Formats: sequence, structure tokens, C-alpha cells
Amino acid sequence: MNIKTRIALVALLALPLASAMAAEPVEGKDYFLVNPAVPPADASKIGVTEFFSYQCPHCYRFAKSYAAWVEGLPKDVKADRAAVAIGHEAWAPAAQAFYAFSALKAVSRIDDAFFAAIHQQHEPMTDEAGITDWVAAQGIDRTQFQNAYGSFSVKLQTTRADDLSRAVKLPSIPAILIDGKYLITISDDGDFADQLALAKTLIARARSERTPVGKAAP
Repeated sequence: MNIKTRIALVALLALPLASAMAAEPVEGKDYFLVNPAVPPADASKIGVTEFFSYQCPHCYRFAKSYAAWVEGLPKDVKADRAAVAIGHEAWAPAAQAFYAFSALKAVSRIDDAFFAAIHQQHEPMTDEAGITDWVAAQGIDRTQFQNAYGSFSVKLQTTRADDLSRAVKLPSIPAILIDGKYLITISDDGDFADQLALAKTLIARARSERTPVGKAAP
């Protein structure tokens, strides 16, 4: 085997290693490590939380990609969403509305339309009265929505979401928190597939960290 052939062979053998190294997520670049970690709501599941706001245009563009991705997650993963205002006072009513929709089990019905009302029809949705009028026009009982919106439970969930965003030092939205320790800020670059693939890689890492030595992961 001549020297050129040997060099070519070494280079070829190094390609898989280089690809694997390139694929390994880098802390501080691809994700942030939350310290201290936040305990997941369900300790038996790997928690995945999307931080978002209906008012955020990047969240609007990310919403369908995230929803489709969630559908393919394995059974040991529990995904949810946290509606937050991240310091924008005008965004707080829409965040509270999300938890009211959740209480009424209306999120799947109303989610796309509420996003579209803000980002396509340019409805402000910055106060309870305007949101209530819009919700009633969608066929949801006005009184039921008002009762849910003003309930202690909904207000508590809204507050807890904002508290969680501060606990993980959330820099921007949309963002994905994995198992209370890995935080990915989503870039609105027109292609979310690579970022969601990164999230799956970190889910696998979280799973391996939870799996006792000698026991196979599910």
C-alpha cells in the first residue's frame, strides 16, 4: 500500500469520527445548562416544555413544527407548553388566556386561530375584554371563559409559568426545556428541523442519565 493510499484510507476512516464529534451538542452554543436543574412535574417522565407567547411572531412560526414534533415523541417523554410574558406587560393577558383555554379543554380548537388573529388579522389581544370578545365570537361561552380566565387556578398557572421562566433564566422565546436541565433557544431561521433534532439528542442524553447502569433504556 503506497503512502497516498494510506493517507486516503486514514482520512476515510476519520470521517465517521469527525461527523460524530460535529453532532455532539456544545453547551453554551447549542444549549444552556440550567443550574440548579428544575425538577420535572412528573418524575417518571422526561419533561419537555416549550416556552412561548401568542404575541411572539417567532413562536407563531414555530408552533406547527413543535406540535408535529411532539406527536412523534416516545412514551417516556411528557411534553407541555408554558405561556409566558418575559417582561412584556402587554403579553400577559394572552398568556393567561392560554391557561383559560386549557381549563376549558379548548387549546386544540382555538390555538391556531388565536395565533392567526394576532399575527394575520392584527388583533391586539392585549386585554381581557378584547380577548373575551374574540373568544365569544369563536363560539366559546363568554361566561365560561370569563370564569376560567379569572379563576385562582388559571392565575396560579400563569404565575408559575413566569416563575419557571425566571428560574431557568430564559433569555428569549420560543425555547425548549428538556428534563429541567437543558435549555434550547429556538432560532427563527426558517428551518426548525435541525433544532428539533438537537432536542431529541438531549432527550436521549437525559434518558441515559436517568437509566441505571446495566439497565436498558426504553
